[in-house]
Amino acid sequence: MNNDLFFSDETPRSTIAGMVRRGDLVQLATGVYTADKTRSPEEVVRRRWLDITGHLFPDATITDRSAPRSGPVDGVLYLAHDRRDREIDLPGLRITARRGAPPQPDDIALPTGLHLASQARGLAENAMPSRARRGSIPRRLTRNELCEWIGQICRLDGEEKLDRLRNRARSLAPTLGVTDEAFDTVDILIGAALGTRHAPNLPPSLHARRYLKPYDPMRTERFDLLAAALRSSSPQAHSARSSNALLPFYEAYFSNYIEGTEFTLDEAIGIVYEDRIPRGRSEDAHDIIGTFRVVSNPDEMSRVPASAQELIDLLRSRHAVVMAGRPDKRPGELKELANQAGGTLFVDPALVEGTLTEGYQRLVDLDTAWERSVLAMFVVSEVHPFDDGNGRVARIMMNAELQAVGQMRTIIPTVFRDDYLGALRRLSRQEDPSVLIKALRFANDWTARIDFSDLDGARDQMAPTNAFEVAEDGVRLLMPSNEIFGEAAEVDLAPDLKASDRHQAGFVRPYTRRDGTPVRGHTRTPRR
Repeated sequence: MNNDLFFSDETPRSTIAGMVRRGDLVQLATGVYTADKTRSPEEVVRRRWLDITGHLFPDATITDRSAPRSGPVDGVLYLAHDRRDREIDLPGLRITARRGAPPQPDDIALPTGLHLASQARGLAENAMPSRARRGSIPRRLTRNELCEWIGQICRLDGEEKLDRLRNRARSLAPTLGVTDEAFDTVDILIGAALGTRHAPNLPPSLHARRYLKPYDPMRTERFDLLAAALRSSSPQAHSARSSNALLPFYEAYFSNYIEGTEFTLDEAIGIVYEDRIPRGRSEDAHDIIGTFRVVSNPDEMSRVPASAQELIDLLRSRHAVVMAGRPDKRPGELKELANQAGGTLFVDPALVEGTLTEGYQRLVDLDTAWERSVLAMFVVSEVHPFDDGNGRVARIMMNAELQAVGQMRTIIPTVFRDDYLGALRRLSRQEDPSVLIKALRFANDWTARIDFSDLDGARDQMAPTNAFEVAEDGVRLLMPSNEIFGEAAEVDLAPDLKASDRHQAGFVRPYTRRDGTPVRGHTRTPRR
């Protein structure tokens, strides 16, 4: 055993008593001590629960409510072992062990002497009913929780794997003491997930898989999170100017630059307005042309979906135009293979239409075009319904919501790329929608201050704001001066981040003078 844990059945009682008197040991529970005084008892238990549990309950199996999580749930670890029922309270953790079957051949052996219930065993044992003590959660999953776990297995591992698990769970049930009546619960719910059985009162995700279009509930939870945050945020509405003739060009240029299709501004002007395709870059050039064809068409950009199917049809038709120059990317066709960016795995192909449908249901519940624009962009970005071109289509859907009611579109300039993508990741990975809302609000305010009536004039206004720069060495997007709006109130996009992390992520915004130039060495956080 590691030398920072001591157990009374391994160490002489006099030795432990002496170490406790000298302050060398801290008691965690009866017979369990630690010599680690640099951490709180709760942190020691959180780091060493496997070692502690393996010593106190050798050959026990992590099961019941703990099986899907492979460990403690809400501060409780549930075990089965071949002895009497027993509970032990440790700082921050309660271990509750019931008498049950020993480890089975397909349970997973852990290095501390414990075992983790196989999925088949976990499904079978969680079918057994259990009652919660007053003020506590039940030992086993509720029916709805069991449904969600079954749905998750089906999504991640496939229907064939789920069917094999059902057969294995059926063979294990007698050994585990699971009655035929209890196992029928698992059998029916798995059948519902596979579309072969009818089951009443299914939770929404499993009901959709059985009767409607299956969707990804993890994503819909994020949609709900963002929708709630948008409803509680300040309103946003900039009326579109009549002199926005050149905005679509810059929108197409920046939207492609974000995705790595990098041209100089003069090259992009030549591609769009003079049909000059740079040698060897025909596909890249057609990315800009395709995007421009969509965003420069006022009728197209005023179309918003009136149903979930129209949402999917609009996405496909716009994607077909944007990606027309890349036939290998299957323009207009929903993805057939899973895709990911970095460590983010997007929605499974089988769940794309259902998840987009769920996104649409939340979209129509929002009150303002600004709210719908943010959610529409995030839904497409989070689902990633196509092989490529998802970011461009997501931003088109965002701006169509604004264009349809005569509001100013949102452009994401090159220098703001990392802020924008970082805000998306923060919502996807940390369940925090606040940064995305602030980032898009800032970008929308910035766009509203630019006069797009003239190509060179717009460039001259954007250049001092660092719009065309790459975000490095402290270069950040500045708010342009505008007599109508006055001096910009700069936005700290992530006030809860540590200062070093905020600087690295590009979330600290400098003061700007009225002419748009930064005041060096000064930053501020807006008043709340």
